[in-house]
Amino acid sequence: MRNMTRLTVLLACLAGLGSMAWTQCNTNGCNQSCPERRTISVNGNVQVTADADLAVVRVGYKLYGPDAKSAYDQATATSNAIMNALTGAGISKASIESTSQVLQHTLPYELQQFANQRNEEQFKERQFTVTQSWTIRVKPDQAATALNTAVDAGANESGWIQWIVEDPSAMHAKASAEAFANARKTAEEIAARSGVQLGHLVSVNENPGQMPYNVFAANVSGSVYGMGDGVSLAGGVPMPNQPLAINSRRVEFHATVSAVFAIEDAAAPSK
Repeated sequence: MRNMTRLTVLLACLAGLGSMAWTQCNTNGCNQSCPERRTISVNGNVQVTADADLAVVRVGYKLYGPDAKSAYDQATATSNAIMNALTGAGISKASIESTSQVLQHTLPYELQQFANQRNEEQFKERQFTVTQSWTIRVKPDQAATALNTAVDAGANESGWIQWIVEDPSAMHAKASAEAFANARKTAEEIAARSGVQLGHLVSVNENPGQMPYNVFAANVSGSVYGMGDGVSLAGGVPMPNQPLAINSRRVEFHATVSAVFAIEDAAAPSK
């Protein structure tokens, strides 16, 4: 059988957002679109935002003791004080989830600073460490109060807040629809500039978008981050009763759609 030549012409259009191709296939690679396949390939990108309707607040503490029992006893009192304060403020136990609780020998690098300072008393009092943390799920306008309540009760390592949308499916669908609309618009512009007629949709794929995620960090054992300069809350300074001024952040949803459209022959003019 006579060999057929194969010719491919790619025209990059609109700053690389799409391409148009004519391909003449040989008989070995023929498919439904042969002997000639003509398509326009495009991408559509979009970012949409929504107000967060849920805040996930991380609270916890870190305590020391000269021995395991002393450290644990102190942690028990602090742990229950924090839980009682949160539930007493109207936060349900179902909204409070334990994430970690650890009793262990204090790590050498923490003890080393006291050894270097020849602070034998602190060295002896910090032989064991207890840490515990929870996440609290509340409405965004309750996040600052929940954080403040826990800190007042002894949660000296707290403050990470994740702002989320409880049901992101609607926002994902909106982002996908807008990304596809952008892709189709780009394809129409390519077709118009190239003097061809845009045809039916051949294929479409959506690439996984970025996970919606917005975090405010306020670690009360050190500094407050994400709100300008750090504000030190450590060093034994009593914690204020006034909550931090915290505003919820908008949640971002991203979508990228890759679409391929056929190029159709223009209709013959009527006689």
